[in-house]
Amino acid sequence: MGIIFLAHSIAICAALFMAWLLRFDFTLPYPRLLLSALPILVTVRLAVLYCYKLSHGYWRYTGIGGLSRLMQATFFGSLVFFAVMRGVGGIQGIPYSIYVLEGILAFLSLAGIRRGLRRFFRARRLHSGLVRLPVLIVGAGVAAARLIRELEKSNYIAIGLVDDDPQKLDAKLCGVPVLGSIDQLPRLARALCIGEILIAIPSATGVELLRITDFCQQAGVPFRTLPGLMELTDGRVSLSELRNVNLEDLLGRELANPQTEDVQTMLIGRVVMVTGAAGSIGSELCRQIVRCGPMKLICVDQAETPLFNLQQHVLINSKVEIIYSVTDITDTERMRQLLLEHNVCVIFHAAAYKHVPITEDNLYEGLKNNVFGLLDLVEAAEQAQCEDFLLISTDKAVKPSSVMGCTKRLGEMMISAREPARMRCLAVRFGNVLGSQGSVIPVFQEQIRTRRCITVTHPEMTRYFITIPEAVSLVLQAFTVGEHGDILVLKMGRPVRILDLAKTLIRMSGKEESEIEIVYSGMRPGEKLYEELFYDSEVRLPTPLAEVMRAQDSLPAWPVLSCRLRELQVLAYDKNPNLIRAKIKQIIPTYQWEPEVPPPEMLSHTAVFAEAFKLADQDY
Repeated sequence: MGIIFLAHSIAICAALFMAWLLRFDFTLPYPRLLLSALPILVTVRLAVLYCYKLSHGYWRYTGIGGLSRLMQATFFGSLVFFAVMRGVGGIQGIPYSIYVLEGILAFLSLAGIRRGLRRFFRARRLHSGLVRLPVLIVGAGVAAARLIRELEKSNYIAIGLVDDDPQKLDAKLCGVPVLGSIDQLPRLARALCIGEILIAIPSATGVELLRITDFCQQAGVPFRTLPGLMELTDGRVSLSELRNVNLEDLLGRELANPQTEDVQTMLIGRVVMVTGAAGSIGSELCRQIVRCGPMKLICVDQAETPLFNLQQHVLINSKVEIIYSVTDITDTERMRQLLLEHNVCVIFHAAAYKHVPITEDNLYEGLKNNVFGLLDLVEAAEQAQCEDFLLISTDKAVKPSSVMGCTKRLGEMMISAREPARMRCLAVRFGNVLGSQGSVIPVFQEQIRTRRCITVTHPEMTRYFITIPEAVSLVLQAFTVGEHGDILVLKMGRPVRILDLAKTLIRMSGKEESEIEIVYSGMRPGEKLYEELFYDSEVRLPTPLAEVMRAQDSLPAWPVLSCRLRELQVLAYDKNPNLIRAKIKQIIPTYQWEPEVPPPEMLSHTAVFAEAFKLADQDY
């Protein structure tokens, strides 16, 4: 501390002497006046520097914020010095220009000390025995400047920058030169022996990031990126926020911008229930809903441990009253009790069995949870006088080839066909979610980590993909514009080939495609080569949201559909797969299943229910 005060004192004395010399043409008249003012000035400035917490020894880390505080301290010190000399001491002999010149020179000298020490420590690190990894930074904007300052405290050293803006070529950012454009990355990385590439363009779109990562791959060195703009909520950039390039960065399209004003208006002060709250979509729904200020949030899930994780890690700092209920949504009495006990106004229904092969092998359980559970829950919600009910659907509901897809289509049909009442019912349909539990991406990543071969079902299989935060944000926005009976469809961009995803993940992991074998395992029961977002018969209508479309189709009237669903429920108790599938095919003609031999049991059941069909058809 003594050395710091000494350095500050010398700089302050030098500033006053230099101001005196400049004012009096490099002479020192009135020496007694100068010497009498000197101790007062030093005392005032040291006190002000101490009050501004500028008397510490961390000068090697001085940045823009530190210099800004130093400027404020210098200005305030000059005012105090002037007041003490003129007002308290009554000393009128010092010219006004001395006060101004001394303040400017004091700031320059104090800032110079800090800047010089920063350069000294940087040079010492460069020439010390410590090995610092040379890095190349992509981007020459604000994020890159902050990143460079963070690198100075680390074992990294920024060798240069690349940016496509020609006006930045040969310029310097925080002392680091802009060496060329992004397409010169491979050549520069090899010439400068770069150890890692850091991408500092948080606003880059998927297409732009895909181009950058292609050049990084050509350079043959590891690369990381800063979070996107949606993740940089506090405006800070640090090394801890650098991460590997995620696959959602490479979707090839711009992510939808979250717009929370209308959502907040719809949810603030209301009691909201989320079923399947511990799942991928459900937990993100809970996370975004609590930001909108509901009166209470009811989180329902039958999985205890994931619900505990939701409580402890996702919603731990929420100020909203949250109820965590371990409940099976097929337990109708318990669900009715929850709805009435908490006066639930809004239900987001995300609970569902979603894995195609598992649901295919457990047909009855899939129907029980995804269809009959939904049917009973909607009826219980109406009896409890809920106001809004939103069903999470999937593109697998379009021309379904799996039981899981059929259950989702049946859900869409019952939501759309229900007669208008107090409760508004709507469904939102979208494609695969990146990073969800059991999705293909984590499976591929695990296979690459363990150096096993990647298993791809078919070289031409494609899927629509969307990130979890984007999907939930659009679901909530769709909730604000949907009308009763709507089936709303999220725009998903272009479908992505699964084989291309696998190859991209291999490259992103730092391995060559030749190192990881790709094996085609064949399509599993219920899978399709490609998914669709709309039926051919559906009319695509716009909504006030550019990213959301309305699918309009002619569906069976509610009395007819309700009768058929109850018939299916009776048949399902027989647990005869062919019989159940045949009934599903009767309700959903586009279901891509054909029995080898028509099930004889269907004849007797058709006779039993024929009268019910006839009565229902007469009414409509």
